[in-house]
Amino acid sequence: MLSIIIAFGKGKEYLKDCFDSIKEQDYKDIETVLVLDKANINPEENIEELISEFSQSINLKVYETGDNSGVSAARNLGLLKANGEHVYFLDSDDYLMEDTLTGLMKTMDENKDLTYGRIFHTWFKKAAFNVDQGDVIDDGSEQEVDSKVNNDDNFNFSEINDYKFKNFANLSEITVLGTVFKKKFLTDNNIKFNEEQKYYSDPEFWTKVLMNVKNYGCNKDSIYVKRYHNDKINLPSISQMEDDRKDAHFVQSFLDCMKLSESKTDIRNHFEKMACDYYVKVFSRKFHDNSADKESIDFALMSSMVKECGKKTISKYGFVEKKILKNATDYNMEKVKKWSNIRLIKRKLVMMFTSKKHMYRTINLYVFGKMKQKDNWIVFESFVGRNYSGQPKYIYRYLQKNYGSKFKYIWVVNDKNLVIDGNCKKIKRFGLKYYYYMTRSKYWVNNMRQPHAYPKRDSQIMLETWHGTPLKKLVFDMDDVHSANPKYKQIVYKQSRKWDYLLSDNPFSTEKFQSCFMYEKDKILELGYPANDPLYDKDLDKKADELKTKLGIPKNKKVLLYAPTWRDDNSYGAGEYKFELALDLKRLKEEIGDEYVILLRMHYWIVDKLDLTGMSDFVINVSNYSDITDIYIVSDICMTDYSSVFFDYANLKRPILYYMYDLEKYRDVLRGFYLDIEKELPGPILQTNDEVIDAIKNIDKVNEEYKDKYQEFYNRFCCIDDGNAAKRVCEKVFDVK
Repeated sequence: MLSIIIAFGKGKEYLKDCFDSIKEQDYKDIETVLVLDKANINPEENIEELISEFSQSINLKVYETGDNSGVSAARNLGLLKANGEHVYFLDSDDYLMEDTLTGLMKTMDENKDLTYGRIFHTWFKKAAFNVDQGDVIDDGSEQEVDSKVNNDDNFNFSEINDYKFKNFANLSEITVLGTVFKKKFLTDNNIKFNEEQKYYSDPEFWTKVLMNVKNYGCNKDSIYVKRYHNDKINLPSISQMEDDRKDAHFVQSFLDCMKLSESKTDIRNHFEKMACDYYVKVFSRKFHDNSADKESIDFALMSSMVKECGKKTISKYGFVEKKILKNATDYNMEKVKKWSNIRLIKRKLVMMFTSKKHMYRTINLYVFGKMKQKDNWIVFESFVGRNYSGQPKYIYRYLQKNYGSKFKYIWVVNDKNLVIDGNCKKIKRFGLKYYYYMTRSKYWVNNMRQPHAYPKRDSQIMLETWHGTPLKKLVFDMDDVHSANPKYKQIVYKQSRKWDYLLSDNPFSTEKFQSCFMYEKDKILELGYPANDPLYDKDLDKKADELKTKLGIPKNKKVLLYAPTWRDDNSYGAGEYKFELALDLKRLKEEIGDEYVILLRMHYWIVDKLDLTGMSDFVINVSNYSDITDIYIVSDICMTDYSSVFFDYANLKRPILYYMYDLEKYRDVLRGFYLDIEKELPGPILQTNDEVIDAIKNIDKVNEEYKDKYQEFYNRFCCIDDGNAAKRVCEKVFDVK
């Protein structure tokens, strides 16, 4: 029998995935030993309910730790209670492929001490994980030490020292996971976890394994899925936890491992190299003059790790790095600081002369950052410089019209040929002038998250206007992140701490913005959206006629706006998403082409070019048209899927259709919604082209059916917009009357 040992503290939903993967295993001779780390259990998670659900299906045995808490204590208790001849450690936030254990147990025999498989890393929950779609990633570490997790091209999989040890550049990557151990091998060699070690117990355990293992097997097809936490703020993994004691545990783990491996030179040498790499590439950065971490430096502690490293290891480094390490062994902090800063200057000079971005950022830090702030300068940016639209556009227009030269207006653009009315300065995004104006201006008006490189001064005011009432869950309201950047939550958290104001269009948004951004209610301005002001213009019909002429739309045709959004799990990279049009345009042309034209408005992150051959008299692609507010005005019907455009469009009280052909996946796997869409949307949910055509042909019937629901929706979500939002925002933020 195989005993699977799971230590659990927090994260009920992660554990459910873990249990499900055990339940689905082909190999059935299993007991699951769940050890509850009593000191870290969150009573609000009601873990008893989950235990009851799986108690029979996975042969579940449950134990609790005593006074000594932590993963090490929980795993040791699991080893003690395990009844199986073999044991397998599985973290409660990870899961297995269906045939993982079958492959490992087939490889295991009475002569082997252990057998291991591969470890894949992902950010995705089990239901969304797909190896073939590239959901396997490395650890995405922000540290300079390169991660080389399971790189089959460089390391021999069948050699345990090579693949399961030298494969790793970081101490935290050494793991007991993904390995079946013969329990007798562990007990005979007194191999267990050091319960004093709270954060880095695996390296010491694994070092003991390597020092004693005689025979072992491996199976490349047995896959353990290591799942990273994308919410390090509310539910951090052990490696993401902030704790002043972590450095001490880190160093102690190195010292223990180096002492244990003294008789095996290759193992000892690799630990020494890891320790020196960390000291030079990570720890020594804390000595940089501008480092925010200087006060947290424990120089003697970290240097004691290098002190244990041999001269031969140190001699393999470059001149500057060697100086850092040699002075560390002498505990000479001033010289370590000196050579660390020399290394920094050297690296910065190289980056400055090989990268314009680094050159500009350095100039900004040491030159523009020292200049006086201009209190009447305002920087505007809409959709990362792509266009002139949204809340920033209409705030800018209001200021131009009413306060003219009182302010200097700066627009951030990708293309300086972009037409912007009024008197303004256009600057190219991430050019040198961009940093100059960004750093010196008192005000910044944006409708997206600001760039990482924005070094906001305390005296500057950032107005985050956002770009819509949310339907789909955002940031910290999402269970999982499936977008191209899995660090989405921690990035947004860091950026949103710099917002001085966040604009809201209605009470519903105010409530959701507090939870999804973890943002203070007092800093949310519930004043309506300036971009919706034109929708209350008295001459809308005249404006619509003018826009029809501008866009080449026949005056005798009605207009259907189709504005689908992007899918989180279908991307080429960050900010570049794929999209396959599920709308049968040819059939729509046959059915409604005499009465309608379609305005196709793709999300700006969608980069695929659509084939509209033969559709020029029926479909007009307005994806690159700057201002969607104009598109609303000219449209008779709005059809979308999960985009927030319908909240704004509802101000016009015109028909809205929802083409949600992949509703189940989007709702249950990718995002989830804030609304009960079957009950609260002011229009029908359509899932086939037949239903789309029928709804358009019978739009009057749809209007009548959804009349009451539409009015309720309007009262709830359009209750503040009245054509004066820009006035209210400017009076509040820019102190104008």
